[in-house]
Amino acid sequence: MRGVADYAVAYDISDDGERTRVEQLLLNYGFRIQKSVFECRLTRTRLHQLLRQLEQLQVQTGFVKVYRIDRQFRPRVIGNAPPHPDEGAAFIV
Repeated sequence: MRGVADYAVAYDISDDGERTRVEQLLLNYGFRIQKSVFECRLTRTRLHQLLRQLEQLQVQTGFVKVYRIDRQFRPRVIGNAPPHPDEGAAFIV
């Protein structure tokens, strides 16, 4: 997909309310790969929208970090990770 990139979003927030708001927001953009880590496939517009909405949450008791994932590097999974949501999926347009 042209104009789309993958991002990992990780957070460490101590306040339950703040953490829940971040989690609920991220569920609209991607899928959870770990308790406080999400993977998101975003256009540039959606990335800026996500960043703006995260900033509006004004997290005070921790932080959120957004990392771009290089598509040239295939993730190496060690252990029993759940399958990727797109694995085996077919999209018909």
